[in-house]
Amino acid sequence: MRTWFGQRRPEVSVVVVIHNIPREAPRTLLSLSAVYQRHINAEDYEVIVVDNGSNPGLDPKFLRGLKGNFRLLRIDPAPSSPAPAVNRGLAAASGAVIGMMIDGARIATPGLLHFARHGARLFEAAVVAVPGWYLGYDFQRWALLAGYDQAREDALLSSIDWPRDGYRLFEIGTLDESSVEGWLLPIAETNALFMRRELWDLLQGLDERFDFPGGGLVNLDTYARALEIPNSQQVLLLGEGTFHQVHGGVATNRHPEQMPDSMAKWLKQYEQIRGRPYSIPNPVRPPIYIGTLPRPALAHFVRSAVAPIRGHNALTLGPAFEQQLWSLQPPIPAADRTIAALVKLAQEQFRLGRYPAAVSIARLVRERAPDEPEPQRLLSLVACGLDQGHPMEGEYFLALGKAYQLLGDSERAAFNYRKALTFDRNLVGAYQGLATLRMPGDPYDVWLDRLYMSRAPETVIEIGVTEGKSLARVRPPALTIGVDPEPRLIYPLQTQTHVFPETSDKFFTRRGPDALLAGRPLDIAFIAGQRLFEQALRDISRLEEYCSPSSIILLHNTVPLDEATQSRTRDTAFYTGDLWKTVLCIKHYRPDIDIFTIATPWSGLTVLTNLDPSSRLLAEKYEEAVARFIDLPYCEIEKKLQAGLNLVPNDWQAVEARLKARRVL
Repeated sequence: MRTWFGQRRPEVSVVVVIHNIPREAPRTLLSLSAVYQRHINAEDYEVIVVDNGSNPGLDPKFLRGLKGNFRLLRIDPAPSSPAPAVNRGLAAASGAVIGMMIDGARIATPGLLHFARHGARLFEAAVVAVPGWYLGYDFQRWALLAGYDQAREDALLSSIDWPRDGYRLFEIGTLDESSVEGWLLPIAETNALFMRRELWDLLQGLDERFDFPGGGLVNLDTYARALEIPNSQQVLLLGEGTFHQVHGGVATNRHPEQMPDSMAKWLKQYEQIRGRPYSIPNPVRPPIYIGTLPRPALAHFVRSAVAPIRGHNALTLGPAFEQQLWSLQPPIPAADRTIAALVKLAQEQFRLGRYPAAVSIARLVRERAPDEPEPQRLLSLVACGLDQGHPMEGEYFLALGKAYQLLGDSERAAFNYRKALTFDRNLVGAYQGLATLRMPGDPYDVWLDRLYMSRAPETVIEIGVTEGKSLARVRPPALTIGVDPEPRLIYPLQTQTHVFPETSDKFFTRRGPDALLAGRPLDIAFIAGQRLFEQALRDISRLEEYCSPSSIILLHNTVPLDEATQSRTRDTAFYTGDLWKTVLCIKHYRPDIDIFTIATPWSGLTVLTNLDPSSRLLAEKYEEAVARFIDLPYCEIEKKLQAGLNLVPNDWQAVEARLKARRVL
């Protein structure tokens, strides 16, 4: 073993340059001391502090108080660039591995020297680096404009109990401009560069032609030249870094308005020295990573992996990476339509973080299509989603119900929908699933589109506008009237529309349609307001007065799902009310009206034609009709919905033929 002044020669030498940073240098040097650095002994390394003309100079007594081997070199008078000071330190270094910290205002993390030593041993031409960080929550030149200063920084460091756990620096740090993507995309420079002595000799140290105060781009140049050495291998230390303290540095703390001019000068000097414009190094070989990722650094690492900021062609996980699915490539759609729909459902559950449901659905797919790749990929990520036992929650059973419905297994689908409702009786999707099992096919809004397109109405009245979703389906040149006591329009309306914020009773009592219709008949009316039988009956009787024999009145939510959801008192999110009684009432009092109900999910669409504007029967018999039907129990019709509500299949051709026979279309 070689000796060094009668002692064992250190394996690692660290050269640190300081200049007029009396507050910052002690912290940096403490972070390099043996009491702070982990998994490396004091005799294994030396720290060479090069005081580049500080006034006053660093007190040697401070170094003697630190645990470890510290040496102090002083240059006085000193040039403005730190390059000669670094070279002086490199020449004095004794270790087989030499690290360079050109900026002595940066606090190191506790594993820096341990992992740098091992990283340099991995390859003969290993170039070991760490990303650069600022203390504080922004680039420091901008933070300074918002009042960030040394006092605030001191308080910030105290808040994490530094230096008891140096890895907590990641909690109060921001990746600097040279390392905005952390470990996963190329960095422009490092303030902790470690290489074997032979590589430093090959580089001949730092190029002293970079003579601007602070060195200009000398640090970036040194790192780039190191990576250009033949067979060089970049080694990045995971979970390690150096954190810049605010001190008025010529680059790090320069005013943002001055920075462009300074950078232009530094870039010009680089091009004069190297004969080419500067560009961020992009080594041919991918980096080798060693180290650990402490929890405070993990958030930064994950962010840089899944949501990189810099560049559009250098995405760390590839340009096709989809974060919500954790997919490196776009999933290939399944050829089979049912399998493709099941896979889509599993992906939706995955995106929502409902991993148990994603697992169960993916396994259902694998049972039927064992070679389909996407379910296997999802399972490889979250196969443990069911390990803690069967997840008893509503959303899980809702998803399973949808899956079995896609597979055509109505019995299992219904079981899971009902199971979901035992956990949450307001789970609307479960009600919708049960309703769709009973009445499959096109929903009511598709029917509205068909009727508006086929009838091409000139005049439309809608009662119960709410957000305007159905009102927006009416196309020009129709005149449209909307009535709702509290309209909340969010859908763009397509034609001339007048919306009245009042009840339908008030609207018709004051003869609201008269002036707008101006004698023209009403072509289509759509009732989607209060879901109470007596109100719908009153609206129909008043609308008929404005109709012609070719008019259509549409009534939504007339096919109840069950006893609870048809109650006159609403206590479930899915709700039809007792509008079904309206159909029975019309059939009883006005057999001349052709009334039928399309079995469209989720709750039917009733169509009234052969209307008679001269009839006053519904108005005259209103009190009698309400008294006759309002207390009719649901059980009276529950087993005979088809006959009672004149249900017809969800089939456009059949309905179209019926309407044409009535000369409505």
